[in-house]
Amino acid sequence: MIKKTGRLIAAALILAFVFTACGRGETPEQAVTNALNAVKNYEKETARKYFSSDELFSSNSQSDELIKDEENIKLIFSKLDFKVLSSTKEKDTATVKTEITNIDMTEIIGEYFRQAMALAFGNAFAGANAKSQEEIDKEAEQLLIDLLKKEDNKKVTFTIDIKLTKHENSWKIDANEEFQNAITGNLYNAIKNMESSFGNSDTPEGKLNEINNFVISDIWNNGFCDIRWYIKYGTSSTGESLDIDFTLERLAEAMTKKAEYDTYINGLEDEKYTKVKQIWSKLSAEIDRLYGQIQAKKPTANDSSYNFDTGIFNQYMDAFADEVENLD
Repeated sequence: MIKKTGRLIAAALILAFVFTACGRGETPEQAVTNALNAVKNYEKETARKYFSSDELFSSNSQSDELIKDEENIKLIFSKLDFKVLSSTKEKDTATVKTEITNIDMTEIIGEYFRQAMALAFGNAFAGANAKSQEEIDKEAEQLLIDLLKKEDNKKVTFTIDIKLTKHENSWKIDANEEFQNAITGNLYNAIKNMESSFGNSDTPEGKLNEINNFVISDIWNNGFCDIRWYIKYGTSSTGESLDIDFTLERLAEAMTKKAEYDTYINGLEDEKYTKVKQIWSKLSAEIDRLYGQIQAKKPTANDSSYNFDTGIFNQYMDAFADEVENLD
């Protein structure tokens, strides 16, 4: 039930978006802004101007879906926030760099699976008091709903390059896996990694997925991203108050764990991991460089003189994530 449920969540929520701009003269930045607002507000009439409604959600499963009520899907997208950072345009193609924030589905799915498994195992030993499968499925569905409705859910931020192509008088957005993962708060990777962990937790691929999630969550979202925003705006990356000392303490703990991951990756001997090791060596060195900068000078709020440039880190982080995904 648990593994099947994971597939159902993924099928229900990973989007097959094909956005198309709706107005003449709409710029790439406007197309991205209007498309993401349509997702955030889940406005079907508006959404039809940007993508085929038949392709909004796709599912190949004929089983009962865990999330079958549109209101539950809206819960995820209602937390979506974004900021267009820059754009470039060349003839009929464009790239819009966008910062996308949503609730962290990695933590929600992880907690859901822990609770759902406890529910299933408890029922297995309930004897005469055991509940029916229908009752268990209903309780499992409610578990996820309750987790999505929590007001204090942690958020995750991605900075991605959204690719667009001119089609007649409109712009079409390439809704690739990176885009899907960003707008769903890392859901794509969360489900993928959760499913791969069943029976595969000791494989190099499973370990590398763990490391990839560690970089995204512990190093980037809870570390460098928040620190960068704190230096520039005096807040966290989601615009909330930030205890910089606590953030630095957690980052220090993450760096200790990173040293263990350095040893693990450097010890991989199979040639198929050569590219992963090469990218990790660059990513690891850039993490060390940025952390060294933080140690040398403690970040302070609204400090325009503090040049904390995470561009290269993001480049290496994305490349590492892509290479790990290619191994699966």
